[in-house]
Amino acid sequence: MNLITGSIRNVLRNAGWILGSKGVNAIFSLAYMAIVTRTLGVDRFGQFALVLGAAKGVELLVAFQTWQIVVRYGIPHLHAGRSTALAHVVRFTMWLDASAALVAAPIVLVTMIALGGHFGWDAGFIQQAAACGLLFVFAAYSTPLGVLRMYDRFGTAAMADAVAPIVRCLGVLVVWISGPNVIGFIAALGLAELLTAAVYWWLALRLPGMTWRLDQPLKWRDLADANQGIGSYAVTTNLTSTLDAFGNQAGVILVGLLLTPAAAGGFRLARQIGQSLNKLSQTLARPIFLEFIRSRADDDASTQFHTLLRQIIRLSGIGAGVVVVSLLLLGQPALLLVGGRQFLWVYPILLLLGTSAAFEFATLSFEPALVALGRPGTALKLRFVSTVVFLAITVALTPLLGAIGAGVAALVSSILSSLMLWVAISRLRTHEITDPNHRMTEAIDRTD
Repeated sequence: MNLITGSIRNVLRNAGWILGSKGVNAIFSLAYMAIVTRTLGVDRFGQFALVLGAAKGVELLVAFQTWQIVVRYGIPHLHAGRSTALAHVVRFTMWLDASAALVAAPIVLVTMIALGGHFGWDAGFIQQAAACGLLFVFAAYSTPLGVLRMYDRFGTAAMADAVAPIVRCLGVLVVWISGPNVIGFIAALGLAELLTAAVYWWLALRLPGMTWRLDQPLKWRDLADANQGIGSYAVTTNLTSTLDAFGNQAGVILVGLLLTPAAAGGFRLARQIGQSLNKLSQTLARPIFLEFIRSRADDDASTQFHTLLRQIIRLSGIGAGVVVVSLLLLGQPALLLVGGRQFLWVYPILLLLGTSAAFEFATLSFEPALVALGRPGTALKLRFVSTVVFLAITVALTPLLGAIGAGVAALVSSILSSLMLWVAISRLRTHEITDPNHRMTEAIDRTD
């Protein structure tokens, strides 16, 4: 039980570091959004939302969650002192990040051309939008983020994470003063991402031993032999990231395509505020995954994992209630503060998206638990189902209900996802975790 208490303490401590950076992020994000929305107005902000959504969507479409690979496969090597094997894992994730960026670059160009043709953008604007999209594509820092978390340097990662919102806000202010325009605002956000990536790498390289990791050549056979299933795990994280893109950024794009850029801008603003109310959920999920991975190495792994999961479920249930209360108390004032009265029409959408966030909060530990148990494929299948439901309902209801249709789709998909994850976790807890004759390490080593 002391181990569990220590795990919960680690989760809360590390979450505190992340929440601090996310809190800074939320404040500065709302500040820059207020400047952008009030300066551009409804129509041009919709254009801004479409370009930004397309750039971020393509980035997520091809990206690998390499920080999870570093944590999942790096921690055992780190604890066992296998420096060469650890070096191979880090080099592998660096290779994945670089490959993803190279694949994403032409997709960004094609996407901007397609959107420009649909909405009547001129050639100059399309070229500038594509160039801004490349800034996001090449600002990859998932690998150094994983290295910092592997070493339990959540405080250091929090400092790096705080760079992006501060620089975004400063960049937006510069553009606002010098001559506000859609491309200028997007470029400011992209440059902030690049600077954040540089800071992450600088901090990771300062850790003891990081220099030799970069000097180690990647030996594919040694990598595969020392890290069972790492290839399939990497593919699964890529597919999960792809579904994230469809679930998050594609909602904005679909609303724009089915309605107008102004509707897409309103939907993005509602989602941005809803996400700011749900930062704690995203904050807790990352240290939770780390503690689940660590718990599997305990002598009494089944009991430790089971107890840790139960306590986190209680905490997340309380957090979901906090999200709902915050939504009711702060939702409309935040919308007025950021967008002004011209965006008050998106308040019903904000309520739907905020309630959806509460369901995600209540089940935030389920997906990390499945992944830590060696069931990333199960988590991926469930996310695929919920994403397809979201896209189908969005396409069906948005032409009838407007942007509210996409909000309904988000809520329905979150409820469905929560129910499916609950069933999956209940079965695993019953048939694997609580079986005293079934070792946790065996469950982790198997893949779907």
